[in-house]
Amino acid sequence: MKKEQKETQFFKIRPETDREQTILDVFSQLKKGEDLFKGVARGPDLTGDFVNDYLGICVKKGLLKTSGSGDERIFEIDKEYTKVLGIGFRGKQCFLTVMDFGGKVVEKENIQIDLLLSGRGKNKDISGIVREIAGRTRFKKGGLACAGIAVPEEIIEINPKSVSIFAKGISDIFGCRIYVTTAATAAGYGDRDFDPRVRGEDILYMYSDVGTGVVLKKELIFEADEYSDEKYGAYLRPWNQFSIVSTTKNMVSRGVGTDIVEMVKGDIDGITLGVVLKAAELKDELAEDLVKRSGLALGVRVAYLINMFNVKFIVFGGEVEKAEACFIQYVRESMDKFLSREMLNDLEVIPGVLGEESSSIGAALLCRREIFMEV
Repeated sequence: MKKEQKETQFFKIRPETDREQTILDVFSQLKKGEDLFKGVARGPDLTGDFVNDYLGICVKKGLLKTSGSGDERIFEIDKEYTKVLGIGFRGKQCFLTVMDFGGKVVEKENIQIDLLLSGRGKNKDISGIVREIAGRTRFKKGGLACAGIAVPEEIIEINPKSVSIFAKGISDIFGCRIYVTTAATAAGYGDRDFDPRVRGEDILYMYSDVGTGVVLKKELIFEADEYSDEKYGAYLRPWNQFSIVSTTKNMVSRGVGTDIVEMVKGDIDGITLGVVLKAAELKDELAEDLVKRSGLALGVRVAYLINMFNVKFIVFGGEVEKAEACFIQYVRESMDKFLSREMLNDLEVIPGVLGEESSSIGAALLCRREIFMEV
């Protein structure tokens, strides 16, 4: 983590103590719904006395409700406990998702934020985004336990101080505690929890064309971070040299012919991954070439990450999950050259299910996880 970010309250990604690990084990089982706790003290991997004490505190605080008695007590998350808010960004859009404590989306809105397109990440630009959210949101101050912000990684890299500006501004708007994570981490957590095919499974999540990696193993999260001591963090960092958007903008500014210019009406800042994928679908030569190049390169990365993290599910998000331009097809083509047939037979490649709302929904879900961690 960059030094400038140390004062910002980030979601706790992985446990630092045995106590926190046990809490995450409990939370993982509670989330299953149909597999609620029965006689939890007999659980093979959990310390009974601590778990029973922890569950008792959660019941007193209202996080859980219980029925039955003794070894037949059943615990479940109390959906009425509180509400949480997740905020995510994509292009010039800001997504706000209010979720109940059971993980159900109860309200959502989409606010247009033109300033985010500038990509400069200046403090005044970030403050302007916060003012736009404050002026346009219909959600009222109060009634939220906490809010999570999924900040685009490119904004963090350009200006790390933008994170604290976002956090303070959102806290002032909604009057609640604020936690921060990256868009990739939030989107991966959300896409996994909302897809019954991979819910609760160990997955490798690849975000956008530059392939920001996130590995989810039950409630453990391994994310891209070259600034921490995490052994695998650097391997999950994006390959920005294969950014379709950056390369397209550079080539357009140099006068390379492409239909993309007309699609964005001459506004280079308006070039997004979605625009280029659409252009490739329409057989624009430049777009087709860049999409293929990026997809093949990402397939190489996915192959060695699969070997490193030993997961059987790969989930794609950050717009590359779309069917346009066959991006995932190129990834598969490249993967097939670097993985054994046995591994490929056991591997499932799945597009994310939440689309552009994935990071806001994931940030809200991480708020619930954080509340259980704080007990």
